[in-house]
Amino acid sequence: MASADISARIGVIKPTLKSRSLHDLRELLPEGVELIDEQMGFAYRSLDEFRAAMPAYAEKVAALAARGVDMIHPEGAPPFMLQGRAEETRLIDEWQARHGVPVFTTGSTQVAAMRALGVKRFVGFTPFTGELADAFAAYFTHAGFDVLFMGKPVAEDENVYDLTTPEIAERIITAFAGVPRGAEALYILGSDWRVIDVMARLEAALQIPVLHPVMVRCWYIRRMLGLDEPVPGHGRLLAQMPPLP
Repeated sequence: MASADISARIGVIKPTLKSRSLHDLRELLPEGVELIDEQMGFAYRSLDEFRAAMPAYAEKVAALAARGVDMIHPEGAPPFMLQGRAEETRLIDEWQARHGVPVFTTGSTQVAAMRALGVKRFVGFTPFTGELADAFAAYFTHAGFDVLFMGKPVAEDENVYDLTTPEIAERIITAFAGVPRGAEALYILGSDWRVIDVMARLEAALQIPVLHPVMVRCWYIRRMLGLDEPVPGHGRLLAQMPPLP
């Protein structure tokens, strides 16, 4: 199916009120795909905020379904990964059965991307440490992966979102050199990490695929729409466009 033949409405639930990643995704999707968004408004200040979020997510999934979208993407890795892989799967199944449209989360698209690329062992870089990073690692372990490392690629008191694109690229390359060997991919948690323009540089330096949420989201939606045309310049996943597993 050619991109010009596509007409679809995708419902997305953004974790925060302000995010560049929605614009990034629009730029990567073909004409004719409309993004209909809702926002959670997370302050990202406590684990309790994430743990208590599922009723609000359910309401927004229902609101998007009522607007007649073709599929629904509740974004935000922390809230769902804290629930655990099994509970996330249960919620997805429940929402799909109730509303009659496909539902997929940030974590489920990342799992699909790794399986599509044949990845079994990976390193994860996140903006968080401690209990959140442990929950992320447990989520992927339960999905069948070997998580070699999950944590920040910067100092404990630094925020990755305060760094420029060249700075974060350098930090990622430097930090990767210090993690356990044998990774088949680098997983980045956080849609607003400004690395879209340096994906080719990162993959060339690390010699493995780099799975950034926006590019994974784009691949998954395109594949759900029956599209397989390569999207060059944004990493191996979009350049190869492997089928959904």
